[in-house]
Amino acid sequence: MHTRVLLGILGVFVLVFVGCSSVIAARVPMFQYTMHFNASDFDVGPVVSAQIRYDASDPHIYELLLNKAIAANKCDTILLPRYEVIGKTFGRDILRLTGRCSIYKER
Repeated sequence: MHTRVLLGILGVFVLVFVGCSSVIAARVPMFQYTMHFNASDFDVGPVVSAQIRYDASDPHIYELLLNKAIAANKCDTILLPRYEVIGKTFGRDILRLTGRCSIYKER
């Protein structure tokens, strides 16, 4: 009986000692947010497109093209964007975005 109690107390002390280690800060560099919308949250406009010169070494080329399309069409977002690489147009590959221009409804 005393052995079990002694082992139990010893186990609790080990857990407390191991559990009280220092905590370090963690950073998640590529955390992306997910947002959910309804169809009634947007005023959907016409189909728009934009294009830039394709550079496979640029990891942010899709974001650059999306930002260019949003700025050129004066909308809040592009719904259902589709990206196409058009090969060798005048010696250069072109990346084209096609999607629906949409504006958030004010509440």
